[in-house]
This record gives sequence, C-alpha cells and structure tokens, in this order.
Amino acid sequence: MSIEDKIKSVEEKLEKTPVNKATEKERGRLKSRIAELKEQKQKKAKGTGDTSGYAVEKKGHATVALVGFPSVGKSSLLNKLTNADSETGEYEFTTLDVEPGMMKHKGANIQILDVPGLIGGAADGRGGGKQVLSVVRNADLILFLLDPEKMREEEIKKEVYDVGIRTNQSPPDIKVEKKGRGGLNIQTTVDLDIEEDTIEALMQERGFVNAKVTIREKVDLDRFIDGLIDNRKYVPAITAVNKSDAIEDREKFEEYDLLISTKTGEGLEELKDHIFEGLGIIRVYMKERGKEPDKEEPLILEKDSTIEDALNKLPGDMKDRFKKAKVTGTSSKFPGQKVGLEHLLKDEDILELNLRHI
Repeated sequence: MSIEDKIKSVEEKLEKTPVNKATEKERGRLKSRIAELKEQKQKKAKGTGDTSGYAVEKKGHATVALVGFPSVGKSSLLNKLTNADSETGEYEFTTLDVEPGMMKHKGANIQILDVPGLIGGAADGRGGGKQVLSVVRNADLILFLLDPEKMREEEIKKEVYDVGIRTNQSPPDIKVEKKGRGGLNIQTTVDLDIEEDTIEALMQERGFVNAKVTIREKVDLDRFIDGLIDNRKYVPAITAVNKSDAIEDREKFEEYDLLISTKTGEGLEELKDHIFEGLGIIRVYMKERGKEPDKEEPLILEKDSTIEDALNKLPGDMKDRFKKAKVTGTSSKFPGQKVGLEHLLKDEDILELNLRHI
C-alpha cells in the first residue's frame, strides 16, 4: 500500500470516529499517524522532481510569497507593487516560474514572489505544488489572494496547512526534554481539555518513551501534535480579496484583511502598509552628532530589537567601539535619552551612537 493510500485509509477512520471524551485517545492516535505519514511523504519527495525556476535567492529586508489559485490576479498585483514585469493574461497558468519583484515601502526593500498558481492537491505534488510550496515555506510572510467570484479560501489554505505551514500562529508553548529513563513526566501550567493518558499515548506514538514534557498553553490535539513535530513552519499571513471594482455587496467580505483592485489601484497603498506591519519590522533612523537623522535610508530591524541587535546589523566594528547611545522616539522617556545595549527600540526611533576611537 502506498503512503497516499495509507493516509487516505487513516483519514477515513478518523472521519468515522465520533468526537467525544471516550474517543479522544483514538482520535489523537489517528491524527498523529496522519501527521507521521505526511511527514514521511514529504521527506520521500524532498529532492525529487524538477525544481527549475523555483530556486529564488532571498533579497531585500524581507520576503513575501503571493499565494493563490490560477487567475486571481497575482501577476498583476506583483507588477503594481514592484518593478517586476510579470506576464499577465486572462487565462490560467500564466506564471510558470517564480517571478520576483522588489517593493520599496517606508524605507524597506521587500521582495515579493509571485509563485505559480496552485491547484487542488498541490500539497501532494499536483501541478508542481511541492516545489511551489517549498518557496512559500521560506517566505517571511504569505499574502493569500482570493477571487470574489470563486473564493476557495479553505481549499487554498488547506494546501498550505498540509505541508506543515501554520499561518498567523506562534509555535505551541510546549517543551520536550528526552531522558535516559523514568518514563514520561507530564507537567502543565494550565488546565487542559486533553486527558493525561491521551498525551502519553500521543508522545509514545511519536517515539517518546522517556521524556519530560512541559505544557504552558491550553492546546487541542492538533496543536499538541504540532508541538511534537519539528518540521512545522510558522509564518504570518494576510488575506486580500482582489477585483473589488466588481464587488457590489462589500459586507460579505468584511472578515478579510482588505479588498483591493489591481485594475483601479484601490487598496494597494493600504496593502503595502499591511505587508510592512505583518512582517514585524521597524525603522530606526541613524543620526550623527550635530547632524539631522537620515530618514531616507533607515536601518530596518525586527520588532523588539535592541541597541545590540542594531549594532550587529551595522557595518564595521561599531559594536566593539560602542560606549553609549542616545535615543529619541517612542521607546525613549525623553528626547536624547542615554541608553545601553539592552534598550528595546521602536519604529521610527532616532538613534545616535557614541563610539570609542581606536
């Protein structure tokens, strides 16, 4: 029996198993088995098949993957947001390779990748889906683009989910420490809806015989299983609906991040702001003593970066020469506050460094 047949067989068993406390352990076992089989399938497929056109070098400060089914307007959006010139057309499968472009916004250079349109079964390899989704896994943010006439939202997000990508989630707050002996030791800091014997069964299913597991989050079965698997990728995501110029009843789409139109340009500037915010990056304006801060080319950092993180991004030996810093902005108590290496920077802070002369 092939891996695909095994997965289908276990999924059918899971579907027939009712959801209640009495079946919790069995449902957990089946879900764990499905996750294990899919993991085996991905490892088996890794390195196989033609990946030409899919190996894209990451450039700029961050990378965004444009994901959607064919003909939702991804190529047109890429051309609107960046300096790319991706071929567009009113027919499916226009984009056959990954098309990169660079979006400049708020001083950041953000690489946008227009990946080939996915089709149903992409996670299983249909239409080059595995190669496409491997590019998506490496992105810093996913932009789902939907067509209002045929949304297929659950379908497209399931393809991404099925290759181990978890959108708009943080990793489960679960820590597993393997031990040489002593069996399983389960510690929790929250009240769980999962029974302890179910947790033990799931861990044994994943090969943990002697281990200490600490759970600091109220997890369900799926999320607990994710916490035991090391190939999950956690990526922020935005969901936009294209062709807003053809939408009459906008209230139907209020749950989505925004409506846009690549035809009229509606919502595109707002989308750029959403992308910037979704990437979790900040701008820090560097200032030399006696001069105005450089607001044309800010230093781009991740949120919650410190002065030390900023020094690590700056060229030369600035970190070795560091004496102190002055910060003006949201993170400072007053303009020109003197701070040390551990000071947390905020968006649009002005940073002036005092360095030793060597």
